[in-house]
Amino acid sequence: MEGFRCFPETKSLWAPKFSSPECVPGSSSSQNHIGGESHSDQTLEAAFSRLNLSAFSRQQPRISGIDGGDHSNGSALNYPLSEHGYSGGNSLPFGGGESLQSALSLQSGGDGVFGNLGLENCWVDSDITNGSNGFVPNQECWVHSDIAGFRETLDRLSLADLRGKIAALAKEQHGCRFLQKTMDVAPNRDVIDLIFLEVMENVVVLMLDPHGNYVVQKLVEVCTEEQRTRMLSKLIMESHTSLVCIALDNRGTRTVQKLLRYVTNQEQVSLIMGALSPGAAVLSKNNNGQHVIEYCLENFSEEDNRGLLCVVAINCCTIGKDKSGCCVLQKCVEHSSGENRERLVNAVIGKATVLAVDRYGNYVVQHLLGLRIPRITQNLLRQLHGSYISISLNKYGSCVVEKCLSESSEEQSSQIIFELVTHPNVSMLLVHQYGNYVIQTALEVSKGIYHEALLNLVGLYSDFLRGNSYGRKVLARRDRCLRHK
Repeated sequence: MEGFRCFPETKSLWAPKFSSPECVPGSSSSQNHIGGESHSDQTLEAAFSRLNLSAFSRQQPRISGIDGGDHSNGSALNYPLSEHGYSGGNSLPFGGGESLQSALSLQSGGDGVFGNLGLENCWVDSDITNGSNGFVPNQECWVHSDIAGFRETLDRLSLADLRGKIAALAKEQHGCRFLQKTMDVAPNRDVIDLIFLEVMENVVVLMLDPHGNYVVQKLVEVCTEEQRTRMLSKLIMESHTSLVCIALDNRGTRTVQKLLRYVTNQEQVSLIMGALSPGAAVLSKNNNGQHVIEYCLENFSEEDNRGLLCVVAINCCTIGKDKSGCCVLQKCVEHSSGENRERLVNAVIGKATVLAVDRYGNYVVQHLLGLRIPRITQNLLRQLHGSYISISLNKYGSCVVEKCLSESSEEQSSQIIFELVTHPNVSMLLVHQYGNYVIQTALEVSKGIYHEALLNLVGLYSDFLRGNSYGRKVLARRDRCLRHK
């Protein structure tokens, strides 16, 4: 599948150059050891001060250049256009007229979302993001390589010794495991509270980090209900787009799904759904976001999902034509009722002729027919009326017409057959690689005068059909029908 990520040229995006620390990685001199002394001959605080781990407090250079310009080079978040009139480039509509694209732009002076979150130096070129939608923190921005010297001693340290270094430690493999283990066996709430406070200062960065995301997930499990609410509030209040962006990321989506599983009150549900619902169209068409949307549909009430379902209905065509989106759209129909379902179904029916001939959209139309709800079937057949021949000649559309014939009443299927046999180009169906299947299904389900009309049609072109491989299939089906009369 083609993705929607595309970044502009990244020559203006660079990792910060660290000032020369006292410990230079790779140096063979005694300076490569902390103060030239053994670990036992110094305080841990002094050692950490020499490691220069406090990248969070360093003044970061500002970055500009991510906008809605030319995306031909690299990859960026290229959000699909709404099918219902939203404009402003490939941007997702949000409340208040803002767009996800403009909210994500990093303006000079650091006014953008990621400027406010301290993520200026955490963007890397798409060639090395390994499918993580670009939200990959640059490891060199945060953790000095000499922290590896503490791997063997971490297990002997108390958390108090690491005060002020927890966020940086969470981004290192051994430190990540140490913090998770510490939270598992924490003797009191003070330990959890200390980790929570320091993680919260950089929670977005850690949620996207290869190691840090596991620390945040564990923290979600062990923190209090009030702390979980504070975490959600921080994610949402800093930027109403940040939770959507995190959910799109390969690593961030794990943490968002963990948050969803651990929501414990209506306030938390309202916070998280208020943040995710405006981005439902983008999330639905993303492999990671799809799981987030499906979890909401399956575990939250229909009232909680009302905003999400509304956004999906508005963007049903673009969602339905996507590999992930068509699955989400079907689940939305399954998990909705009343006014919400009616709005969604009517939106899909309005785009039925487009979806019917699409690689993925045809499954959405077939799903509606498979519900076997007379009113829905009738409205759908009415929408397709006059297009059955052209749809039958399409690889995916022919499956939809077959479904129409098999899932509708005798009266409704007879109307479809009448449209087919009276069309001037009906002979094309008999020898077409896809259309022949429609004729075969029509022979199978038709009755009375409409069945006789089909038999006469096939007989009229029988000599011509014998010389065509698809035509011979139609003749074989006719012969089976005659034997079973």
